[in-house]
Amino acid sequence: MDVIDLKSREMFSHEGRGVAALVEEPNLKIRQVGLEPGKEVPVHTADAPVTLQVVRGEGVFSAGEESVRMGSGKLLRIPEGASMGIRNESAKPLVFLVIKTPLAAGPVRDSALAGRPGTFVNLIDFAPLKPGKEESFREWFHHSSEIFAKHPGFVSRTLLRPIEGGSRYAAVVEHESKETFMDMQLSDDREELFRQAEPLVLGPATPHFYETLLSYRKSGEK
Repeated sequence: MDVIDLKSREMFSHEGRGVAALVEEPNLKIRQVGLEPGKEVPVHTADAPVTLQVVRGEGVFSAGEESVRMGSGKLLRIPEGASMGIRNESAKPLVFLVIKTPLAAGPVRDSALAGRPGTFVNLIDFAPLKPGKEESFREWFHHSSEIFAKHPGFVSRTLLRPIEGGSRYAAVVEHESKETFMDMQLSDDREELFRQAEPLVLGPATPHFYETLLSYRKSGEK
């Protein structure tokens, strides 16, 4: 028997939101999300059937074109493929459970870019590095990638260096869906790791978000 104390697992970062993974099984994933007043989980597509349950507080939950204000004592079911978002428009914190029942996993892929349409890609343009920080930045990227790889939905994270020199690096981040990427973005890991990178760069990174539509890879010659 495994008893989970929901109160002790509440998480709020300095940005006013946080997520804690409570259950991680192949066909069941439960996360507890905390939103301070005025914060939200942006609209995204559910990559599996989802059930939402408020633990405390009240929020506005949207599914497709519909929205409902919901507090504790109710469940909201959202089908796979539907758009969903959550806003805390109240004056008190909102804490709710996200219960996902993923379908059976398909074959493992080397890269989401070579997989099915709809996979999520984030291109990151890093600000120029501070003088003498190139080696430290590479070490940070390697360490942070190992941490991010532990998050559900992670596929890959690749660091790119300009061919003609310079100190402005880029990265390609691949996730199974926008939803799993946003879970990682709201995590304490992400907040702490990017705080560690601040002394290495001359400014914030610029993200660009894409969805895979078509992919072509040359087959091996016989």
